[in-house]
Amino acid sequence: MSLKSKKKEFHFSLGVLFRWLIFAAIIYFSINYLSKNYSSKSYLSTDYSTNLNIAGVNTEPLVQNATNVFEKYKSQALTFINNQLTDLKKQIVTKVYEDIIRSIEGDKR
Repeated sequence: MSLKSKKKEFHFSLGVLFRWLIFAAIIYFSINYLSKNYSSKSYLSTDYSTNLNIAGVNTEPLVQNATNVFEKYKSQALTFINNQLTDLKKQIVTKVYEDIIRSIEGDKR
């Protein structure tokens, strides 16, 4: 047989507030730490235009056009990645917030 646990009423106290503050600080610092580590890595930051100076290849219009298109797509990719990271952070914070509210409302019932 399963043991039924008695539901305790929620009592707000200093200890509960302290636990929530520690939890919020851990989430906040984790998100900041992860975002700093990710942005410090230089993905797609190599300058390929310096390699094209061999034998005057850099002066060809076709090569310049291709280099410009590559740089445009590279900047769009970086912008997309940064936007996705921002959206992911917002979703994580929203989900944690909703879970906290749901657990608090569940304890009140």
